[in-house]
Amino acid sequence: MEKHAILSASSAKKWLNCTGSVALEKQFPKQESEFAKEGTTAHKLAEIKIKKEIALINHNDYYKQKEALQIDDDMENYTENYSDFVLANYRKKKLYDDINTILELEKKVDYSRWAKQGFGTADALIIANNTIEVIDLKYGKGVKVDAQNNPQLMLYGLGALEAYDWLYDIKNIVMTIYQPRIDNISTFEMTAKALYEWGESIKEIAERAYSGKGECVAGKHCTEGFCRAMHVCKAFAEYAGSVKKYKEKEIETLTECEIAEVLNNIDAIVKWANAVKEYALQQMLNGTEFTGFKLVEGRKSRCYNVTDDEVAKILLQKGYTENVIYKKTLRSVSDMKKVLGADFDNILSEFVLTKSGAPTIARIEDKRPIYNSAEYDFKYVDTF
Repeated sequence: MEKHAILSASSAKKWLNCTGSVALEKQFPKQESEFAKEGTTAHKLAEIKIKKEIALINHNDYYKQKEALQIDDDMENYTENYSDFVLANYRKKKLYDDINTILELEKKVDYSRWAKQGFGTADALIIANNTIEVIDLKYGKGVKVDAQNNPQLMLYGLGALEAYDWLYDIKNIVMTIYQPRIDNISTFEMTAKALYEWGESIKEIAERAYSGKGECVAGKHCTEGFCRAMHVCKAFAEYAGSVKKYKEKEIETLTECEIAEVLNNIDAIVKWANAVKEYALQQMLNGTEFTGFKLVEGRKSRCYNVTDDEVAKILLQKGYTENVIYKKTLRSVSDMKKVLGADFDNILSEFVLTKSGAPTIARIEDKRPIYNSAEYDFKYVDTF
């Protein structure tokens, strides 16, 4: 079995909407980004934290495994919050049925009954009282992930049903996204019967995607699913290039509806344009020529060829003082709070001002209230 499923749960939103993406992406090998590496580390840290709390590993093993990970204070705190969330749900269920309550971590689940050779790894599964709870840690903060009808979670749910339904007579599936870096906890629940029906409904789609005979259909799923072939996909080029028709018009201005149409695609256009530019750069470095373009050297920059400490030592020996060779800057509010801890509120709370954010465009389903211009303009004006 492959390390990664062709019809992976994490890319389900993409291949369910664009069955051609599977074949197209095969041309471009997966490359683990720094963000992905960071996410892998966060998942491992969260896993061993929970294992330590439920005595699956001892303290020595925990600290030994933790030392092998590159973590910072933020990751320490975020994974602590996630592990607390999982453990609280688990312990709450154990109060009602201690013996039959199960917690599975990084559980391999198989949903190949509905998507050929489909499998994935669920971060946490809690089985109790005829219910399976699927909890998925999302450490990224670039895209807010919603649990509502989330195909990745639903495939994990199907895999969990395949593993446990015969023994525990599962009635309901609860699916939760825990995205700590943007304070997003999203939960969606459905009956096991409804999830089985959904599984049956995607069989044909999954077969087309797996066979490589699907069609390319562009949409939000391309950018949100980080499609590796987006930069060469004609369907996406047409989708993102919908503004071209407006460039051919002269004098006539855009209507409100046309502007809304552009706004609807603008994030996708920017991501697509950047992906095409990066792809073209790599191709040109390998000798490919694009009409009207050439490679040139970017802006030059200067740096020391020795360490900062060595530069400072040289200057100090020449008689320069530290206040000449170093700059001092005050820590930001968030950074100062990390350093001072509880003392921050006691010492500086009265000197901290929370400023309103500048107006920005959001989709209508965004939960933030509508921007109040008057409130923003006069928020910090003294009352006479």
